[in-house]
Amino acid sequence: MRKIVWLGLFLSLLSWGDEKRMLFYGNCIACHGELGRRVAPSLHEVKGYYLLKYPQKEDFVKEMVHWLLSPNAERALDQPALKKYNLMPYLAIDAQTLREIATYIYESDDFGVADGLDR
Repeated sequence: MRKIVWLGLFLSLLSWGDEKRMLFYGNCIACHGELGRRVAPSLHEVKGYYLLKYPQKEDFVKEMVHWLLSPNAERALDQPALKKYNLMPYLAIDAQTLREIATYIYESDDFGVADGLDR
C-alpha cells in the first residue's frame, strides 16, 4: 500500500510541475511528513519557529539554508524538538537546492503527504 501512495505522490508532483514542491517532497517529507511514524518535527512547527525569528523571506531562507547545511544543537530554534527527535542529520544537498526548498517552505503550507495527495 505504501508503494502505491508514494507512486501516486510522485506522479502527482510531476503533473503539477512545481520544482520547489518536488524538491521539498523528495527530500523532506519522509522525516517531516504527517502520515506514519514521524521522526522529526512537522514542517508547520519548523516554519512557525523560523517565522517568529525571521519573518522576512530573505532572512528566513538564508537562516534555514545555513541550518540545513550544518545542523548543530546550539543553533536549533526548536529546542523541545531537539530533545524529542535528536539533531537533524547532515544532508548531502547543495545550497541552491536547499534555497529552493526553504523558499517553498516559506511560501507554502502544503507539508503533509495527505495534503499533497488530496489535490
